[in-house]
Amino acid sequence: MSEVSEVRRNTQTPEAKRERPLLRLLMLALPERQLLITALILLLIATVCDVAGPLLIRYYIDDHLVKGDFWSAQVALMLSTYIVCLVVAALCSYQQAIRLNDVALNVIQRLRERVYARALRLPTRYYDDTPTGTMISRITNDTEFVKELFVHVVGAWVQNGFRVVGAFVGMALLDVHIMLLCLAFLPLVLLIMVVYRRLSTPIYQKARALLSDINSNLSESLQGVRIVQLFGQQKEFIQRFTRLTNEHFRVRHRNLKLDAALLRPLVDLLHSMALTALVFYFGQRSFVESVEVGIIYAFISYLGRFIEPINEITQRLSVMQQASVAGERVFRLLDSSEAPEFDGSKTPPNHRIEFRNLGFRYQDQGPDVIRSLSLEIPPGSFTGIVGHTGSGKSTLMSLLLRFYTPQRGEILWGGMRLSEISHIDLRTRIGLVPQDAFLFPGTVYDNITIGRLAGELGARTKPEVQALLAQYGLSAAFAALPQGLDTELSERGANISSGQRQLVALVRALVREPEILILDEATASVDSETERLVQRALLGLRGKMTLIAIAHRISTITEADQIVVLHHGELIEKGTHTELLAAHGVYNTLYKMQRQELLIATQATTPPAPSET
Repeated sequence: MSEVSEVRRNTQTPEAKRERPLLRLLMLALPERQLLITALILLLIATVCDVAGPLLIRYYIDDHLVKGDFWSAQVALMLSTYIVCLVVAALCSYQQAIRLNDVALNVIQRLRERVYARALRLPTRYYDDTPTGTMISRITNDTEFVKELFVHVVGAWVQNGFRVVGAFVGMALLDVHIMLLCLAFLPLVLLIMVVYRRLSTPIYQKARALLSDINSNLSESLQGVRIVQLFGQQKEFIQRFTRLTNEHFRVRHRNLKLDAALLRPLVDLLHSMALTALVFYFGQRSFVESVEVGIIYAFISYLGRFIEPINEITQRLSVMQQASVAGERVFRLLDSSEAPEFDGSKTPPNHRIEFRNLGFRYQDQGPDVIRSLSLEIPPGSFTGIVGHTGSGKSTLMSLLLRFYTPQRGEILWGGMRLSEISHIDLRTRIGLVPQDAFLFPGTVYDNITIGRLAGELGARTKPEVQALLAQYGLSAAFAALPQGLDTELSERGANISSGQRQLVALVRALVREPEILILDEATASVDSETERLVQRALLGLRGKMTLIAIAHRISTITEADQIVVLHHGELIEKGTHTELLAAHGVYNTLYKMQRQELLIATQATTPPAPSET
């Protein structure tokens, strides 16, 4: 589901709900109380010094300049005080800006760490519906916009808020009536801000959603660039990307027009109206009494000190709205339920696995993938699982690994429910070799020991890994790599063959010394030599740990203690290889089909015998 379709359901959001992300973002700064308090004190000092400037100039004009007193000891004192106020205001503003930026950077660092940690703890089901590009967008782009809130909005709003209050205090010290006249324009400014927020929120929501879809499109097209080129789909992908970017441009253009209409122009209009009202007031007053030039200067100066902060605040409304929408997306991720940690402290007495009347579906309203399945896997045994594509083989192992939770039935390990075993204990006792082995950039040795970092309990040195390879007859396969265990791998291990990737994944699982080893169609897409190596390794592991092999090639599991046949999520046959062949059921059919395919493939690759002359 795209982000745009999701945001369409949220555009008619109540105001209270829209305010909550912004409030939650601001609450993130509470751990930085000391820095905030120091910054506010510095800002207060800077504001007092800023307010004092026009008052000093007013007294100089009316009490000295008008009377011809251009220079005296009192004037020198006023000038010195004025200069000191300017210097102190500048220094305090600089120091408070640094502290507010420190607050912002600390908040964003903690937020990014929280978002990344939550992303790693989310259940697998969450990623079934959320594209990788969307997740990357939330962790990087959205948190970057939140940073803009703290760096460019919060500091500016606090600083300019103090300046506005200071300007009105300075006006009140001179003339309360004129201050009230200027204050009458403040509700109009607040009205502009409220209207802007209401109109801009759905625009920013759609813009952020489109940007997320653009990232998703980029991620999938670049990861699958070989397939795109193989099928000649460059034009179609470019057109899809162009449609997204054009739509994003149109939405952003609407936002720019809204900014141009409601922000600076309207505030400038209010400034002109306030200045006109001020001049008219002093003009009317001059007919009744004399008006001091210094007061006029001071009020015009304070009016500028009132309007300019308002302009800065309104100019940052756009950034605030983007940060608020980005924060809403980030909190949607943070509020997602984590995968259960299973805080049980029990240790299974043995490795017997039992599935009891298991039922599972990926979607609440979707079809059953596993149906009333019951199966027992004795400890130390070798169990093979076969079946047509979509029969539920991999899903069954995902349930055992707690990637998903079954809706019906239960899974027992040593007579204990999986929920009674801790999450860490569960995962460390099970090794998995997936069909599509995911390798990280780094050396082969780094990928093998990824589960046991240097210095940790059970960490493996290179000699220990080499001994493990020799134990299972895999030394020659790894010695064939350009630099052996020190071979540098590119992203996803693209610079080695699929068979070599599978062997790395197998050793990575074995180095953890698991009690249960699961091979999820690990030989489905490898060559016959790699399959032979895997089979030999399995025979060496037999009896040392419980082996569960989901097999596409039946030849991999012919020596298994029991073979389970799944069909549409149901267990329909179970027995040894010989017993199942004798039963002439689904397994027998699968075996004959693979034998026939192998025979045809062998004949196709065997050159014809030379004709006799």
